[in-house]
Amino acid sequence: MTRWCFVYHDPEPEGGAWTLPRGFAAALREQGVDLWCVTFPDPARVVLPSCEQIRQRGVEVLLVFYAGRSASLEQELLRLRLGTDVVIVNELGDEPQTRALNAVRVQLSHLCLTPDAASAAHWQALGGRCAWFTHWADTALFHRQLGVQRQRRIVTTMGRRRYARLLGLVFGPAFVNRRCSGAENTELYNAGLIAFQYARWGELTRRVFEAAACGCCVVTNRLPSDARLDQLFPEGQAIVLYDHAWDLLRQLWALLRHPARAEAIGARAQAIVEQGHTQHVRAQQLLALVAELKAEGLC
Repeated sequence: MTRWCFVYHDPEPEGGAWTLPRGFAAALREQGVDLWCVTFPDPARVVLPSCEQIRQRGVEVLLVFYAGRSASLEQELLRLRLGTDVVIVNELGDEPQTRALNAVRVQLSHLCLTPDAASAAHWQALGGRCAWFTHWADTALFHRQLGVQRQRRIVTTMGRRRYARLLGLVFGPAFVNRRCSGAENTELYNAGLIAFQYARWGELTRRVFEAAACGCCVVTNRLPSDARLDQLFPEGQAIVLYDHAWDLLRQLWALLRHPARAEAIGARAQAIVEQGHTQHVRAQQLLALVAELKAEGLC
């Protein structure tokens, strides 16, 4: 059995609520990985296992999930890179917006993972071993709830971002903008017909996958071609894109008037996510990437 150490930021280590790393840890264990989870509540004070502990436990891979810059984490990774033979894999978090913060961790990694295709190309051009590892939906939380009747309304968790005020004024109670946690997200996406998204950084957001997993028709702004959204969700078939405010209003009115079309788009997106973008699929992909790395003798 392969032994891994999974390091991630957990500001509430005593809480039992779902988090993305906890869900991914469960998926890795289901794939047969003997997982040792090490969390840190404060990114400014990261303490990782000693080199001796890594060797004694027979840890082969050190997987790190963290979005942002932590000099403390970087120092600890450097210590393990110099003092052990463990394979270091860094998931780079919310790129492209955090790309400028990740240069040191890329250099310390045998392999890094990014949800952004353009960032993967950026790090590869600089000599880093980086895989495009898109976001996913943890289907233990995000899934279709049978028996829940969808209402003809637009739902989002975006808060006070662009277009939120406009949509509230135009659609009134048919536009629901609510901050959610845990299963509340699933309930919101199952109760709505359309999930609205606005990507400030031109990025493919995790919410696209999570809303789609619940069968919602996702409407988001058109992204740059290097985001490669079209390779994942075909426009007009599994997702709806808009170019500006008037186009957004036109698309939303059309979907609300023709709910069967919105439901069909949501169903196709749900099938795409369930087949290729779940925590189980990503765990399998990561194991394959690490095996490839070892086979090439690069670690």
